[in-house]
Amino acid sequence: MPLFATQFMNNNKEWFADWFDSPYYHILYKNRDLTEAELFLNNIISALKIPEGSTIVDLACGKGRHSVFLNNAGFNLKGVDLSANSIDFAKQFENENLHFEVADLRNLCIDPVFDYAFNLFTSFGYFKSDEENQLVLNQFRHCLKPNGILLLDFLNAEKVKLQQNITETKTIEGVTFNLKKVIENQKVIKQIAFDVDNKNYYFQEEVQLLTLSDFEKLFEQTGFKILNVFGNYHLQNYEANTSDRLIFLAQKV
Repeated sequence: MPLFATQFMNNNKEWFADWFDSPYYHILYKNRDLTEAELFLNNIISALKIPEGSTIVDLACGKGRHSVFLNNAGFNLKGVDLSANSIDFAKQFENENLHFEVADLRNLCIDPVFDYAFNLFTSFGYFKSDEENQLVLNQFRHCLKPNGILLLDFLNAEKVKLQQNITETKTIEGVTFNLKKVIENQKVIKQIAFDVDNKNYYFQEEVQLLTLSDFEKLFEQTGFKILNVFGNYHLQNYEANTSDRLIFLAQKV
């Protein structure tokens, strides 16, 4: 059987609903750098001069580690994520000013009570159409008070396009993940194959390669004004071919 033949995936679910709710997703990404994430968040807090007690909604919060960090920094947080398993884990950290709930970014049902909305670490562009991207941004906008601020942190598509067909192997907690990243149909696709207890598993991540100009159109169409564009977690200027990230601060108008 070819290494990346389809071995396991619930085809009745969208890829992110299936993969993000899997325990193997959290194993593969367990070593993500929390120090780097906290540096980024501290830089944002400083740059925006966010007042203590401000309300923040963490959109696609995962297991809640960034929400917890922001709550400890003095802010009132609500974290939402599609993964019920992740939210179940995050709920152990709840307090008077920190709450979590399961929600689809396309149907948030959240009142416009937040000063800031954070969408961090490429938690956008998972959908199949520009219409769904607009729907998500409209949901983000609805969460915000008048003149509220959206922080959207995305991969830099221009740099990713220069990195074709990357293959690597990682062994974490006894699981050997065979990974292959390809560019197809204006998406970056990561193929993830591994064996556990003599069972073959296959998952696939797909993220649209949205560029600066794509986001400029989306923000204009959904009632956001771009305030700043950064290229990394140190908040340096964005450079198309060299920046690691494409980070927006946008205001609800």
